[in-house]
Formats: sequence, structure tokens, C-alpha cells
Amino acid sequence: MALLDDVRKIAGVAERLKGPVGNEANTKALLIEPTLSALGWDTTNLDHVLRDWPMHENSSIDYALRIGDANVMFIEARGVNESLDDHSFTARAVDGANGEGVLWCAVTNGLIYRVYRTDEQVPTDQKLAFEVDLSRAAVGSPTDTANVPLLSRESLGDGSLALWGEQKVFTDPRVREVLAALAANPSAAFLDAINEAIGEHKVPRDRLRSSLGRVLVIETPPPGTRAPASTAPEPPARPRDTPITPDSSVTITRPDAPAPARPDAAPPTAPAPRAAAPPPLPAEPPRAVEVPRAVEAPPRPVEPPPATPETPAADSEAAPDAAPAAETPDTAHSPETAAKRRFLGVSRGSRDSATQSDTAPADPYAPLARPDGPFDEVDF
Repeated sequence: MALLDDVRKIAGVAERLKGPVGNEANTKALLIEPTLSALGWDTTNLDHVLRDWPMHENSSIDYALRIGDANVMFIEARGVNESLDDHSFTARAVDGANGEGVLWCAVTNGLIYRVYRTDEQVPTDQKLAFEVDLSRAAVGSPTDTANVPLLSRESLGDGSLALWGEQKVFTDPRVREVLAALAANPSAAFLDAINEAIGEHKVPRDRLRSSLGRVLVIETPPPGTRAPASTAPEPPARPRDTPITPDSSVTITRPDAPAPARPDAAPPTAPAPRAAAPPPLPAEPPRAVEVPRAVEAPPRPVEPPPATPETPAADSEAAPDAAPAAETPDTAHSPETAAKRRFLGVSRGSRDSATQSDTAPADPYAPLARPDGPFDEVDF
């Protein structure tokens, strides 16, 4: 911002005005007039700034700031190293401006500007509207940075300074303070005046007192100080969660169920309308799902059946007419088979073909046959 850049330069120059060089003449030339130029007052234009404006009783004031043909502010200056706490110095300038019909008057040492509204019917120190310290504004003080533009030609020309003073310092704060006092302890005359203004339907005094306490009790800063900028109220702090102990009772509710009402809770308000649900997304075409093929188990090896024990070729108690075991072509003519036939006295074809054949299985319980008859135990 160009104005703040100029303020920083002026504050830097003030650091060099120490000792005798910080006199009133150098303060005016190096600090005050550059500040007025930065605020839109052309110090070379007689329609903007006049020096040593004459007043009554052969006195004058250092600067008269003008808009058109009217003086809108007087400025009385001192050296940069001098204090502005001299009450007689301030009262003489403020009272002189009021006598000349000028609404605003400022006293300054080139760095600090104290601005007074001259027509207030209060002591001089209570006429103070605001103060600006350029050295604090140069380093970013919020209050001083906000108040610097109130001294501009534009602010005095469009009435911004006058409206700001009414709302922040003078009229509005005093009216609020008086109304708050009346609401806290209303007199009978005040209550009757309210009932008179209400008209036909009168309100009992006790109800009027309660209503005034609700409507007009307003906290305001004391007169002569600037009210702080309004800020949005902070949301109430959330209560900390209470740890659950074995003796605690816990009620489980659905997420969408309304919370139970508490005795100290404010009356419920109507729920805000829900936002419309977004349109559903288009359905995707079904995807082919590949079913994994069952893995075939390897074939289990088939175990061979247990071997059947061989039937003995002959039994000592077998019947003599039992036929020999079936012979295969490979064993029919073996020497062992022939010896068995000779021992048993059986020749091939000697038995009845209807009841016994070479290939018919032998009955293990049939008696053995021989030419002389069946064997008995003594033959072995």
C-alpha cells in the first residue's frame, strides 16, 4: 500500500531528527507536510492547505485544511522531540478551532496525531476521537494502520470521519450506556412513557422491566475509546468425552437417532433440509467371471488283491476219487505232473468224462483214487 510506504519513510526520517535538529520548523517541513501530501492534501495548493491561519485575540494556528471555501480541520504542531501531554497547549488549539466553527482539530509532533471533535459539550480530554502514531503504524500496528486513513482529504470530504466518530466514540456509545442503565433500573416515569408510546394495550410494569432487561442491556466501551472491531462469535467448545468406567451406564443409539434432550439444552430448532442425493452412477455391464477348473487328483494306484493261498495238491483225508487239479497246457506234460499220476495211479482219460475232465477243478474233499482202491492212513 502506497500510504503505508510513505508512512515508513517519514518514520525513518524522524529517527534522524534528534537534538536541536528536531525543532518545530524541521518537523513541519520534513514530517508533517510530507504526511499531509501522502494523505491527499496538496501543500502547494491554497485550496487544500493554508499555513498560519489567523484566529481571534491575535493568535494563529499552524495549518488549516480546506475543502472548497470551508476549513474542515485545524492542526497545531510542535517539535518531534516535544510531548503532546501539555493540557494548556491542547485546550488552546481545540477551543480556538471550536470558536472558529471548525469541527475537527489535531495536535501533532510530526509522529503522533491526536484528533479531537471540538463541538462536544464535555471536557477537552473527552473530546478525543482517536490517536495515530506513525512509528507504530510503520511496524504494522493494526489500530494505527486502520486510523491513518481517517486523516485523509477523502475521509473528511465524504463525511467518513464524522460518521465514524458518531458510531464508535461519541453518540452511539453514550446512548447505549444510558439505555443499559435505564433497563437495569427503570424509573416509573420511564415505564409510563413506554406504556404511553405503546398505546391502547398497556403492559404491566413488571413485564416491562423484564422486557427492558432482555432488549436494552448492552455492553459498550466507555466514551472516548474506540470500540473493538466486531468479530463472529466463536462456536461453543465441545465437551470432552467422559471415559467409560465399569459403573457407567452406556446407551447405544443408532447414528441417525435424535439425541436425548437435556434439561439445560436450548429448545431444538428445525433441522436443515438435506441436500438432494446425487444421481446414481450408471450400472456397469456384468463382467464374465472365470470359474477356476477343478484340479483333478492324480489316480490312486490300485493295490493288487491279496494272493489266495495255494490249495494243497493232496490231503491225507481226501476222497480217493478226487480229481487232480486242473492242468494248464504248460504243466500237463511236466515231469512233476507225470510222477503224480503214476503215484496216484491215474491216467489221462481214465475217469468218466461226464463227471471229471482234465480241466475240471479238483474237489479237495474227495477221496484219492488208485487202481487198488482209496488210500488210507497206513499207506503213508
